Amino acid sequence: MPKIVISYRRSDTAAMAGRIFDRLAMHYGDDAVFMDIANIPFGIDYRSHFRQTLERADVLVSLIAANWLGRSEAGIVRMQEDTDAVRVEIEAALERQIPMIPVLIDGAKMPDRGELPASFGNFAYLNAAEISSGRDFRIHMERLIAAIDQAVMPTGAPVSSLTQPSRTRTEGPQAASTSNNPFVQISRVEIVRYFLAPLAVLLVSHYLFVNSLNLNVNYLRLVCVLVPFVSGFALYWMDDPGAGPAVVLGAALGLAGDIAMTISESLYSGDPMLPQTRFEWLNNLQFAGTIALSFIAGYLLARPLRAMWRTRLSKK
Repeated sequence: MPKIVISYRRSDTAAMAGRIFDRLAMHYGDDAVFMDIANIPFGIDYRSHFRQTLERADVLVSLIAANWLGRSEAGIVRMQEDTDAVRVEIEAALERQIPMIPVLIDGAKMPDRGELPASFGNFAYLNAAEISSGRDFRIHMERLIAAIDQAVMPTGAPVSSLTQPSRTRTEGPQAASTSNNPFVQISRVEIVRYFLAPLAVLLVSHYLFVNSLNLNVNYLRLVCVLVPFVSGFALYWMDDPGAGPAVVLGAALGLAGDIAMTISESLYSGDPMLPQTRFEWLNNLQFAGTIALSFIAGYLLARPLRAMWRTRLSKK
């Protein structure tokens, strides 16, 4: 099993780093992938812990986005500072001669050699992989995994075929259907961000507006529009696992939100949990549909807006 270290700048690629970590951990195993947020114990010197980690590492994956150099508005470049965490990681990997794979995030470019510290040597000339947060994410990740396999075992069989023989045995129609399953494409990070977090907000809002403050139910309806809409918008803008997973998350959020609010109301008021009349059933369906459709609407609106934003950036 290879040991993979992910290097990234938190202010630049934290969201994508988490997504890439999840996908690599799913492929190689949780113990095979190191990322500072997930692996550094509290109260431990980051620099010394990272150097110790590199002693066991087989490859370092360096995530490079638009501001990987850490340039501030005042023109200060953090990469030129000896204490910069990303610089320490790259220099430590070079010192130990660990294979490195630069990964360009969402159209970022490799920095020129003149923009890097002299200690980086020929880092600027390394052939970089590319990963987009859009619908090509899975394809790009498959290419990155192949590059990691080649870096770890350049003359032998791919690491994935040695560490995960069960995947080889399930190749064919069944494997293809599994890879296209929307549930498989939704990572744990995305479930927390775009399902559990908005669900919690909906439940708290329901308790405050309906049970505690006894406000007009229209306030709750407004929350059931805004919260899923923002969540769906953020899903495409930050991660975008694809339209299928987005619809699954939206439908699941609508169903779970309505059921959870119904249970909460029943426990508070003592009414039966199941709707008793046609009107009550219709009211529940309206809440579930509002939540699901608002989530999908936010996701769909983010698509053209992000395309316009990328076009604008490319013209600068």
